[in-house]
Amino acid sequence: MRVLRSLGLVLFVAGLALVASDAEVKEEDGVLVLTKDNFQSVVEGNEFVLVEFYAPWCGHCKALAPEYAKAAKALAEKNSNIKLGKVDATEEQELAEKHGVRGYPTLKFFRSGTPIEYTGGREKDTIISWLEKKTGPAAKELETVADAEEFLKENNVAVVGFFKDRESAECKAFLTTANAVDDYPFAVTSSEDVYAKYEAKCGSVVLFKHFDDGKAVFDGEYTEEALKKFVAAQALPLIVDFSHETAQKIFGGEIKNHLLFFISKEAGHMEYIES
Repeated sequence: MRVLRSLGLVLFVAGLALVASDAEVKEEDGVLVLTKDNFQSVVEGNEFVLVEFYAPWCGHCKALAPEYAKAAKALAEKNSNIKLGKVDATEEQELAEKHGVRGYPTLKFFRSGTPIEYTGGREKDTIISWLEKKTGPAAKELETVADAEEFLKENNVAVVGFFKDRESAECKAFLTTANAVDDYPFAVTSSEDVYAKYEAKCGSVVLFKHFDDGKAVFDGEYTEEALKKFVAAQALPLIVDFSHETAQKIFGGEIKNHLLFFISKEAGHMEYIES
């Protein structure tokens, strides 16, 4: 009887310890605060977790922080099972060393506890797009006009393929491109109603955007290389503010030639550019 009571006490205490451990996972702006005490349980207890290793003094980390928080909140609003976490690598040096952190910020994506390098952008939309690509289909199916409207509304840049024959060479090239490009969301549709809504022809690829002319229609050869160049060229505004956030898109993309124009916003020079 004493043995059973002792065993029951041990199990009860162990249960309390587990609850206490779970309770120690704090949130800041929707982002999980990870330490050596809760890191393993979080990345193994959730199917998808993106983790940022940062340093409080790092300028790039400070620039990323608001976009990272926006992405976490947007995913939570979608009831997504993707979690975002962060580790202060200056406080959790053991964790940082274990995961090969050599600079800040370093981001790693954990799928059921197994990490891969994060290679996406550093803005809310590009973070979400990369994560959804890694956790779902390369191209979302748009079955109705409502699906299309919601998809285009929630994405600043989105690429849609209008294909009825999914076995066509053109559609296969589109889907291959969708799988290869992580920074922007892709969708595909065979709905006549969606075709009519957006005045699209069967077999066309259209990049929709919330700036400039609103959309661009692909008119090149249907190859992965040509489609990737089209997306890279059309996804950026005609005039881009050069910053830490946009540098990777500008210099790390398919476009190799750029014109840099140095102006003063305080002096009102932007008015001449915009007009």
